[in-house]
Amino acid sequence: MAETRPLEHKQMIERYLTAFNEQDVDASPELVTEDVLAQGLIGADGDVNGIEEYGEWWRETLSGLPDAHIEIDDYLQSGERAAARWTFTGTHEKDLFEIPATNRAFEITALALFRMEGGKIAEKRYRQDDLGMLQQLGIIEVD
Repeated sequence: MAETRPLEHKQMIERYLTAFNEQDVDASPELVTEDVLAQGLIGADGDVNGIEEYGEWWRETLSGLPDAHIEIDDYLQSGERAAARWTFTGTHEKDLFEIPATNRAFEITALALFRMEGGKIAEKRYRQDDLGMLQQLGIIEVD
């Protein structure tokens, strides 16, 4: 088994987030494995399997949130696994997963667990404050 360099995975995850923030979906092949598995993604009906399906999800998300931005707040790593807690902001300017645009902004916290393979992201297990996001967008009323 190859030795893990602590900064290598963090740099890859930071590069992944830079691509997301810059809406550079074409960077996917450099960042994720061909058979990447993603779970818990907003708008996804179940697991997202493979680089093509992941790219489609990424495009759909960014089309509805053209100013989407993620900043890492905390990062942990153990071997080939890493975890990042981040702040996710954006404005719902266009339809997003069949939800009509609200033109409202949101700011939520999210947690992503990664498994790295060959210097790329092979798995992403994701949890974010979907309820908080939907409340801030005015889709769900707050009592």
